[in-house]
Amino acid sequence: MGRRTTTGRLPQPPVGSASALRMTWARRMVTAATAAYVANCLWGTAVAVRLIRTKKLRVVHHGLFVVTATVTGVAATTPFWTRSRSALFLLPALVPLAMAPRTNPRTGAHWRVAVAAAPSYLGAMLFRR
Repeated sequence: MGRRTTTGRLPQPPVGSASALRMTWARRMVTAATAAYVANCLWGTAVAVRLIRTKKLRVVHHGLFVVTATVTGVAATTPFWTRSRSALFLLPALVPLAMAPRTNPRTGAHWRVAVAAAPSYLGAMLFRR
């Protein structure tokens, strides 16, 4: 553990230091992972309620999923090389992300598995502050 300040928080690294830059990068990765997840959920919901017809655009949802899974995976590793612990909340999200492609999108199981990751992203964003 590190030294604690009088407020009970770990002291922040000096601005401009390598540690500060890694912390900023870690926060941005958590934000990017959350934004990709939200975009993927919005696109999937629009397709499910038939606001968007994806006869030839099916690859969009798949592409968004690949981006979401990749950025979440990278963001989940940031606690190993920075002092930022907000990405630890993303570790449980990797399970639903691994299960979602294996569920039938025409059933309710697909969206339930996808929504199961939401608390992880919310926790990461709230802890990030």
